[in-house]
Amino acid sequence: MRKMLRTGAAALMLTCMAGNVWAAAETAANGCANQRDMTALKAAAVQQKLMVAALSCNAIQVYNDFVHAYQKELQASDRALQNFFRRLNGATGTADYHAFKTKLANSSSMQSIGDMPSYCAGAKETFDNALNGDKKNLEVFVSTQSTSVDNAYAPCPVPVVTARATPPKPAAVKPAAAKASN
Repeated sequence: MRKMLRTGAAALMLTCMAGNVWAAAETAANGCANQRDMTALKAAAVQQKLMVAALSCNAIQVYNDFVHAYQKELQASDRALQNFFRRLNGATGTADYHAFKTKLANSSSMQSIGDMPSYCAGAKETFDNALNGDKKNLEVFVSTQSTSVDNAYAPCPVPVVTARATPPKPAAVKPAAAKASN
């Protein structure tokens, strides 16, 4: 009985590990973004917007406060973003990561040039949401922000593991010799 239990547990563990490998391969193959990827993409978009605001809207101190408040999470998110682009395309992933960040910064810069008062007002609201009141974690904070990357990547399908019903054990059959002696 114990051997069967251990074998079943090992089989379940291998199935789960294979599912994780499959999910990672699916992410890379489809160019989809899982929850961690989307958080990293959105965090980069928000940070680039605020960095441009620091320079364009004379908000350097409040930007420094933002970076200081979320420093560890921003660093972890940036590593996750790099990993995302490397997973999408190992050969050009690092260059794709840098191009993505540059594109975000350029887009934010163009928005600020197009309508500076509106851009600075939006950035002030974002800074206020990030820094005032109860400090949220980065994932919660960026999930409330509307960004240019919100619809840029399809969400990865979530693999669903279902348990198979085990067939009932066949009823014990008495040998014919036992029936004859009764």
